[in-house]
Amino acid sequence: MKTSWGYTAWLAVSGLVCVAITIFAASAYVTLDIDQARPPLHGAVHYGLLVAHIFTGTVAILTGVSQFWPGLRARHPRVHRVMGRVYFAAVLPSSVLGVVCAQLSLAGLASSAPLTVLSVLWFVTAVFGLRTARRRRFGAHRVWMIRGFALTGAAVTGRLWGLLLGGLLPEADGLLVFATANWLSFAVNLLVAEWWVQSRGYTRALPSAALSPSISSRSAQSSTSVA
Repeated sequence: MKTSWGYTAWLAVSGLVCVAITIFAASAYVTLDIDQARPPLHGAVHYGLLVAHIFTGTVAILTGVSQFWPGLRARHPRVHRVMGRVYFAAVLPSSVLGVVCAQLSLAGLASSAPLTVLSVLWFVTAVFGLRTARRRRFGAHRVWMIRGFALTGAAVTGRLWGLLLGGLLPEADGLLVFATANWLSFAVNLLVAEWWVQSRGYTRALPSAALSPSISSRSAQSSTSVA
């Protein structure tokens, strides 16, 4: 399928925005100065877990953006596979750390609930994305990667929602704005991702064509045996 210029331009702009916001958000933790941490913390252990979550999440975003570039998949499949392995190696621990950090939140259930749900969904989509890739079910793999990266991108869209809600509701309670932004960060992303999957017909193309040779082979063998 030929990639349109519009899609390429949209991918480039959105990718640059994701990278820029991610680097800016992670920059406060590069010095490992606990006083620079944005959320209130229990102490040094909490800070260490948060930093590990942020840096693995940063790697996930940076490598995940590259996975959607059509030229990389088509011209450099080996690089695509290596970047994919790095992506999964970052998402799996980052999602687990996300659950842990959510439970340690000093802001209570309003903060921990959306972050917990996000982290669990993030882990589940990564597991399905990895499993379908290993089984060479590339059609299903694409669908799970779209869903998974929609959750990965919640780190970016959450900040955008926070800025938007803060600007529209300057008198609103800060915790309420923060919690609402966290829920919207992944709920809207998932809705958009699912719309994209359905509108592009990715689910109609399942099972993956990559399975066709093996299925045909087994069918032929069965027919031979019966004969």
